[in-house]
Amino acid sequence: MTNRRGRLLLRQCLMRVRADLLRAVAAAVVRQLAFLALPWLLGRAVDLGVRAGSVPAAAGYAGAFVVVAAAEYAGMRGWQKWATLADVRAGAWLRTRLLRAILAVDTETMRRDAGGFGDLSTRATRDVDTVQVWVHGLTTWVVIGATGLVLVPAMAGLDPLLLLVAALTVPLLLAVNRVFPPLFDRRAEELALAHSGRATVAEHLLTALLPLRGVGADRLMVERHHRHSAEVSRHTMRLASVGSAWEAAVFVVPRLAVVAGLFAGGYAALQGRLTVGELTTFVLWMGTVSLAVTVMTARLGDRAEARVAAGRIEEILALPGVPEGGSALPRAGLLRVSGLCVEREGGPVLGPLELSAAPGEWVVLTGATGSGKSTLLRAIAQLVPSTGEASFGGVPLRGSDPGDLYRTLGFVPQGPLLLHGTIAENLRLSGDHPDHEIERAAFAAGLDLALSGLADGWDTQAGERGGALSGGQRQLIVLARALLRDCPVLLLDDVTSALDAGTEARVLDRLRRATAGKAVVFAGHSPAVLARADRRVTLAGGTLTQEPTRA
Repeated sequence: MTNRRGRLLLRQCLMRVRADLLRAVAAAVVRQLAFLALPWLLGRAVDLGVRAGSVPAAAGYAGAFVVVAAAEYAGMRGWQKWATLADVRAGAWLRTRLLRAILAVDTETMRRDAGGFGDLSTRATRDVDTVQVWVHGLTTWVVIGATGLVLVPAMAGLDPLLLLVAALTVPLLLAVNRVFPPLFDRRAEELALAHSGRATVAEHLLTALLPLRGVGADRLMVERHHRHSAEVSRHTMRLASVGSAWEAAVFVVPRLAVVAGLFAGGYAALQGRLTVGELTTFVLWMGTVSLAVTVMTARLGDRAEARVAAGRIEEILALPGVPEGGSALPRAGLLRVSGLCVEREGGPVLGPLELSAAPGEWVVLTGATGSGKSTLLRAIAQLVPSTGEASFGGVPLRGSDPGDLYRTLGFVPQGPLLLHGTIAENLRLSGDHPDHEIERAAFAAGLDLALSGLADGWDTQAGERGGALSGGQRQLIVLARALLRDCPVLLLDDVTSALDAGTEARVLDRLRRATAGKAVVFAGHSPAVLARADRRVTLAGGTLTQEPTRA
């Protein structure tokens, strides 16, 4: 099933870049015809120029050689240019589709069906790169075909015995390429799965290195990474073993043909059926045959790996998600949640949640640790599977256009994510905003309070995943980034939990003023957050109670 899906995706990929591939094919044919003409010109120069002692003939063929070599250069340049454009555009198309699929799938489905986010990065990098290599090499098949069409009649014209020698290599090569590809396919798929497992462990290790080190568990994770790396090495060697045997077999067969051709050609030359120049041409053409077979073998390997890679990419694209072109969401309206329930593995069902939040209103989800506040907030954001309904302005969020959904809902998780770079660069992840908008959002989020203690200010390096900053500083940066998006709904998951009481109060007051026209659902239980809420929804034992907190 995976291979069948992979083949379908590869065909779709070809249709996307067919114009570039056709240009590459045209340039490649020009290059190959010129390349094949060079040995013939050399043979003619030997016979009619060198052996005949004719300087004008030798000079004429030398000039023709230069012209044809220039044509070969132009063809090669065009071939590589258009083939490179084709593979780059194919890669961009695949990564764009992967990104859209990821954004349309809830996180629980992604974790369950995609093997974790580390494997997801492997599919978006290694697997897409593998497909790009296949796309780039497709034009080679036309080159190989042109080589056969030219050399079969040309060798027959030299001497039928020479054509027979070259032809005898074909069934041997077919046999070799019948035996090895299925085995190569299996080894390639095993290696892809091994890479997937290691990527997942590496992602876990990088995400939780400091907490793991704090409890002495970092060594355990490193050992687990080493075990997966050993699996990658083992499967790499198994794939290399098959690949090397395959390549060695297709390398030896043409070389044996060249040796046989030299004997047959030498015998024909001694009998006067073949000139020295024609023998020279034949030997050079047999080298081309050998190269063509070697390249063909590499392309067959590329095809096998591309099918596996495309199948893994298609697994993500086939995940159930929001279809493109869903319902459009309004820019303003009432956020309403009705009968929202979430099933937790090994725990009670959360819900049903009933709430509404009008523009300018704060609703707080509160409850004990582990009561399900964060899970319900993610359910409203359509990030986990749920039943019931959440709507905005009367339009259901489930089934809405993904672009509209993320423009409408600004979700700030409890664990803030920062990328390696400066604070300013992390803020601009939400778009290329002018300085005055960044400063306004930073003030509303209280980020200026955190920046005052940093010597480099906006240019302070956040470190890997924000590790160079405190928890409170990371929370304020992510909060400011959410405000920059100017979403009509904000879903805030305990975003002030790492702040001291005084800083939290100042940040919440500023945030309350900055969100005067926005609906805010805030998961938290600190007294400062509860004091500023319009209504409170309390979770206890999977059930919910509501009460107003402000007149």
